[in-house]
Amino acid sequence: MLKLLKYEWKACARICLPLYGAMLLMSIINALMTTDRAQDIMNGIPTAILAMLFFALLVAVFVVTAVILIQRFYKNLLGDEGYLMFTLPVTVTQHIWSKVIIAVAICCLSGIVAALSISILGANTNLLWGISMVLGEFGRSVAEDPNVLGYLFEGILLLVISIISGVLYLYLCMALGHLAKKHRVLMSVVWYFVLSTAAQFLLTFVLFGVADGPMETVMTALANALNGVPQQTLVHGVLLGFCVAAAIPGAICYAGTHYILQHKLNLE
Repeated sequence: MLKLLKYEWKACARICLPLYGAMLLMSIINALMTTDRAQDIMNGIPTAILAMLFFALLVAVFVVTAVILIQRFYKNLLGDEGYLMFTLPVTVTQHIWSKVIIAVAICCLSGIVAALSISILGANTNLLWGISMVLGEFGRSVAEDPNVLGYLFEGILLLVISIISGVLYLYLCMALGHLAKKHRVLMSVVWYFVLSTAAQFLLTFVLFGVADGPMETVMTALANALNGVPQQTLVHGVLLGFCVAAAIPGAICYAGTHYILQHKLNLE
């Protein structure tokens, strides 16, 4: 498993890390070009061009992250490389989770680098002052109520679970598309829209179609049961409930992907 993670990280890092470095460098250059003297050079045309390049790099970071996430799974497990990968002494579970773990790490790194670049770009504005105010307010909130740290941890956990579920959803769509004999990439896209539409319809039906029936009874009973429960406990319960709700579709997608790779995989 560790060797799979190392191999996967190297494959992703050799593309992502130079892109991260370029974006950080471009943010520093743009920050230097926000001075009044720099703005006077050629009526601010170089500054405008650099700003557009920074925005293009910012978009490219997330686009490249998505492409790598898809490409690494499809080519490595469903393409020609799959003949080699599935001869290794590792299980299908280890194959899937090595992809998921690195995909989540790359997604998080992309977000952190983007946030850091924007912070550097706003060094000459009130952005850093605003961030320091937010951090100071957060520190005071933690001092007054230690539960705030728990809320933060649960929020981060929810974000990570949501990313995992999203990654597994893409994997399931690619695995289902691979079941077709022809046009497998196209069928993966078709499955993506089919499953997305079905999930939206199901969610709409649950929220509105049965709102006046069993759902209303359940919500009323739940409200009565939680009456008198401390607010902090309710917040923890809601956040953890969201985590469970985000994990359920991820578990379904994982089970489907695992079954296809284990029993239905056809690399021909």
